[in-house]
Amino acid sequence: MTTATTTDPTRTAWESTEERNKATIRRVFAEFVNQGDFSLVDELYRPDVVDHEGLPGAPEGADGVKYTIAGLREAFPDFHVTIEDISAHDDLVVIHNTWRGTHLGDLLGVAPTGRTFLSVGIVIWRFDEEGRIAERWAHGVASNLFAALGMRMLAPRKGGRRAVEGARSVLRTVPLLNGKPMAWHRLTQELQGPRRREYEASRRRLGITHEVLRIDPRPDRDHVIVHFETTDPERTRRRWAESKDPFDLWLREQILDIHGEDPWAGPATSSESIGLTWTAPPRLTPGRPDGSR
Repeated sequence: MTTATTTDPTRTAWESTEERNKATIRRVFAEFVNQGDFSLVDELYRPDVVDHEGLPGAPEGADGVKYTIAGLREAFPDFHVTIEDISAHDDLVVIHNTWRGTHLGDLLGVAPTGRTFLSVGIVIWRFDEEGRIAERWAHGVASNLFAALGMRMLAPRKGGRRAVEGARSVLRTVPLLNGKPMAWHRLTQELQGPRRREYEASRRRLGITHEVLRIDPRPDRDHVIVHFETTDPERTRRRWAESKDPFDLWLREQILDIHGEDPWAGPATSSESIGLTWTAPPRLTPGRPDGSR
């Protein structure tokens, strides 16, 4: 007797959509970024695509995407990006990638240095219902590139940020425990991707209006810099410590496993803004290390 099996058509359709989106991102790198076929932008991107990490001076929309890649390919004639890992979650595609190149051309007015670089990081892409790229965030790759070339102050950013009136800065530096760097990258991938909405809601509950999470490489052990702004640091610390929200409990467990201590539970110290940025409305973007705009 043969047992009939049924297939959920909704699940099948969604899985095929995710595979389509991953295939699109592979084409972006194989044909556009690495080979310079700019015609793919008009085919694969929305005209009003939002790239949160375009090069400084990039126009809005698809023209900004072309501007950024053209600038990188001019500055680094051997520019090449390798996708190390790729996954799809609903309308998002998340990749771990590695950028490589040699600085042989002008880069934002900076003469060629002849330096080579290797930069790793995470990029998140959001697709619209028609399967076109609608939005892009990046974590690490651009800021690491500029740091490798000694030009961190040129790290790309889009637009400005108004500080909330009365907001105070809090800075904590915590070590990455042995064997935990990849766990940290996976965690930030989740916070920027599938758990982004929960993360945003958590920051709002705590009264955080601006947050930075960035790795600080050190000879002995890498550390993570956690910087946030809130009008009442003590109230934020207390809300965090007392929170029973499932997401907050999950995040605290992850943080303790990765760092062995909780950066949001420590005492407040004044600091300037640095690194990658989250701002309400949320946005993760590379920033200048001194927080200037």
